[in-house]
Amino acid sequence: MSTSTPAMPKKRFDIGDFLLSIIPLFIMIVLSTAATMPAIVIGFMKNSDGDNFNLTDTSSLLASDEAQMALTIGYVIYAIVAIIIFYFWYKKVFLKKQTVISNKEIFTVKNVITTIVSALGVSAIISFALMGVNALAPEIIENYNKLMEGAGLGSNILTTVIYACILGPIAEEFIFRGVTQAYLTRSNAHPVVVIAFQALLFGIAHMNLVQSTYAVLLGLFLGFLRYKGGNIRIAIFAHIVFNVFGTFGTALLGSMPDAVGYIFYGVFAVASIVTLIILGKTPTAKIGAVASSSTVNA
Repeated sequence: MSTSTPAMPKKRFDIGDFLLSIIPLFIMIVLSTAATMPAIVIGFMKNSDGDNFNLTDTSSLLASDEAQMALTIGYVIYAIVAIIIFYFWYKKVFLKKQTVISNKEIFTVKNVITTIVSALGVSAIISFALMGVNALAPEIIENYNKLMEGAGLGSNILTTVIYACILGPIAEEFIFRGVTQAYLTRSNAHPVVVIAFQALLFGIAHMNLVQSTYAVLLGLFLGFLRYKGGNIRIAIFAHIVFNVFGTFGTALLGSMPDAVGYIFYGVFAVASIVTLIILGKTPTAKIGAVASSSTVNA
């Protein structure tokens, strides 16, 4: 006489946790806006044509050394505050029953190489997409470049290294692949929905068409790594690799012949696609982390 194993009851979708996943986005917007206000105020006070102040002309407002320094300090303070808030939020709410995974288990040679290749490949794919947009609608990219100049990003090496390449990625990962994705996972939404929705929120957070579009693509990649890896540390590492290459690598390739850049991007784009397909078919437990998508780990 044979006995069959009873089917596990299907977990019910929790709309409350799903809606809670949106709250980190609003907190991030408030914090980041507050961080830029001192620089804008200083820029406005130093603007010789203050009577004709144009709120959208941030490039002139942030042109002075004083405004740039205030912006640098604001970005760094914002990132530190965000890391503290969302790290402890993530730890207190979601890591009470964690399975501790050592860095040695996570950052194996295979995982590190896989992450670097896939991160560079995603950067290459996004670069190709931006080239296409530039060819079809150059005014969109031109407006985006002006917006970035107005934001002060890249004009100050201290901001670039400390914020864009280190603190910013860590903060954003705890916000989106940490708290946000953990709430979505706990809501029992399908993993595809979890990854897609946190990526959408990540795109919205960047609040301009070009950056939001490629942030969604990056968010899909990082959310996938977070899901398959079962921990947030590999996603943080991938985000840092992406930002470092985007900040310094693209400038280096730009100084080389176009053919060299196209070959580099093409090779890594193909390698990234192959790597992500292999990861997608690999059981989570074999990627150096834990298995269940309903379990949240560090």
